[in-house]
Amino acid sequence: MEQDLLPLLMQNKLLQGLTDDQVRRAMDLARKESFAAGTFILRETEPPARVYLLAQGRVQVRRTGPDARDAEITTLEPGSFFGEMSVITGAAHHSASVVAKTTVTVLSLSALDFTRLLLEHPETIRNVLANVVIQLQGLNKRWMETLRVERQVLEWKIRERNRELEEMNLKVHRELSLAQTIQRNLLPDRKKSYPGLSISTDYVPCDELGGDITGVFQIDETRLGVYGGDVCGHGIYAAMVMSYVKKLIETSVKRILLNRQYVVKPPGAVLTSINQSFISEISQGDPEIYLTLFLGVLNLHHLSFEFSSAGTHIPPLVLSNGEATELFDQSDYPIGHVANHEYATARHVFARGDSLLFVSDGVIEAQRGQDAFGMPRLKAEALRSRQAKGTVEIEGVLAAVRAFLGDEPPQDDMCLLTIDFLASDDPTQ
Repeated sequence: MEQDLLPLLMQNKLLQGLTDDQVRRAMDLARKESFAAGTFILRETEPPARVYLLAQGRVQVRRTGPDARDAEITTLEPGSFFGEMSVITGAAHHSASVVAKTTVTVLSLSALDFTRLLLEHPETIRNVLANVVIQLQGLNKRWMETLRVERQVLEWKIRERNRELEEMNLKVHRELSLAQTIQRNLLPDRKKSYPGLSISTDYVPCDELGGDITGVFQIDETRLGVYGGDVCGHGIYAAMVMSYVKKLIETSVKRILLNRQYVVKPPGAVLTSINQSFISEISQGDPEIYLTLFLGVLNLHHLSFEFSSAGTHIPPLVLSNGEATELFDQSDYPIGHVANHEYATARHVFARGDSLLFVSDGVIEAQRGQDAFGMPRLKAEALRSRQAKGTVEIEGVLAAVRAFLGDEPPQDDMCLLTIDFLASDDPTQ
């Protein structure tokens, strides 16, 4: 061993507690080796053969991570030693690689000579254990620092994500608000009158936007179009479909010239056309996308009412002579279920003093526990209003539903339409 290395080796952590003579005798077994910067001194894939005492220069300890990339574990300075744990534990290969960061001088001991050194000088065993503790403390400190940095990065990412979500939420709320405004503008006037008629409508969506539709519109000077329906689902999708169907109805029910006379397309024929358009343009054959729709044409002179129903399982009520009866017993297929289906047209004649009440299923099926509001309650409330006021007041019906629900929120959109046939042509009667 070169004498100039002795002072350096006396400071090596492995040899602490040994006398100069003991160090000299131990190092006579060692082999001096030099490595250029960037050279691998040992690799983690190689079996352990020697233990290294760093005399001059610095080395870097690396380990391959799960992503197959090398990560630096620590840097060792002169006085350190490495490679000992794989020899002590009898590992099949090193747990890390060691690379020279600068020009390096080491003294290496074979595995056998290192074992002999431990047995002859127990102080070295204590030094190995102390070195392990120091390394673990260093690793723990670095891991804690890494965790601190990663926590800061994670907190920053969370703040950024929350900011993005808040911006997105504001955008969605703005769009929902705009959609609500558009939908409100598409809804009919809550109060409307024609000679001998008083019409009221109301709409209570269970979400910000809903899919129920109802309305009355003038076809010509003697006829009104009346409709009510329910698009499957809620929210933006249902509201968009509702707008599409409303436009489709009001453009399909119109006066046409036939054989030199103006006639109105029968409601059944209109539903047949709407069904085909809906299937080809909206549902495209998907049975989960559909709507129920009731459509009628009212003659203002004769009070005759031609109507057709597509899947409306809550039929409109006719209030006449103190009784409330369903306008029809059975409805046809919902719009969107059966392609090329032809819907029939039926007819009813109203009398002065009668009323027509249409409600969506959200009214009848309003749920409180296991009990539903139901048709009997609706009939009773409509008759009570008719007898007390002479008209069916929608506000009273909705108040009865809300009183029935109590603290329970509505589970479905609620849509209502009443047409009161007044005893005279004075709509204020």
